[in-house]
Amino acid sequence: MSLIDRVAKKYGEGKEKGSLVERTVDKAAPDSARTRAAKPAKPIGAPPAAMPVAETPAAPAKQSSEFVLDFTRLREGGFITPYNRRSRVSEEFRLIKRRLMQRMALNREGGQVRARNREHVILVTSARPGEGKSFNAVNLALSIVLDEGFNVLLVDADVARPSLSKLFNVNAPRGLTDLLGQNPPDMADVLLRERNHPLSFLPAGTAVASATDLFGSPRMNALMDDIADRYTDRIIIFDGPPLLASTEPVVLAQHVGQIVFVVDSDRTSRNAVESALDLLDRHDNVNLVLNKASAQGNTDQFGSYYDAYNRGDAA
Repeated sequence: MSLIDRVAKKYGEGKEKGSLVERTVDKAAPDSARTRAAKPAKPIGAPPAAMPVAETPAAPAKQSSEFVLDFTRLREGGFITPYNRRSRVSEEFRLIKRRLMQRMALNREGGQVRARNREHVILVTSARPGEGKSFNAVNLALSIVLDEGFNVLLVDADVARPSLSKLFNVNAPRGLTDLLGQNPPDMADVLLRERNHPLSFLPAGTAVASATDLFGSPRMNALMDDIADRYTDRIIIFDGPPLLASTEPVVLAQHVGQIVFVVDSDRTSRNAVESALDLLDRHDNVNLVLNKASAQGNTDQFGSYYDAYNRGDAA
């Protein structure tokens, strides 16, 4: 017996049948003598009954604008797409992604991502410009979206040299810096959602001389509380500035749980790597990714096999 049935039985047994209104009317029904009795005079000037006031319907929630990934263009640029899931780059980013996700307490049921110390918030950076950090940030996001199906928020935090809006072919003048400035817009007004995949994109926003103060402001703390701690169904990836070109990534690092430090195998010197890592000495989870490394000897784990696989030569 349900709770409702038990309550109905407790208050209904032994009572007269009929609704509460019906029983009240029966008990108060007047006899013929009462019917012939004089009716009381109607008060003079009694105010009319108030008309019910219709409630104003709540305004519908704002919807973020949409964009569509051009996978043909992305594939030509060497990025992961649904059409090259067996490529060498796809396999290499599966290794990178797996290392990062091992530090996250992931629960696939309901798409929930549970992390103790914001391990689901990742900063991708490098020592100097041009070493491949944006390439790695985008491929990491695409690998998680296409392989795992988790929601990913990709943030262009390289305010001085933003590149992701151009890559995604979106016209987005406002973004992260506007959310941190005076009179910030609603998140829905600046956030872009990919139409066919669980990927959201927050552009860099209006250009500023330096975003260091913005990234260290109370507004940034509130923003991170909102997007990182309030929503547990997404992984957040910041494409940050280079460490040796700005003070901004050092401040950004305080808000994330993991860092991906991209090293260009042909350009990044040992001194540059050491100097950049010294700036992150207080951060526990720093992962180095060697970019543009050419395979030597038998170290090419995936290239030859998956090239043959894509040609149809592999068993």
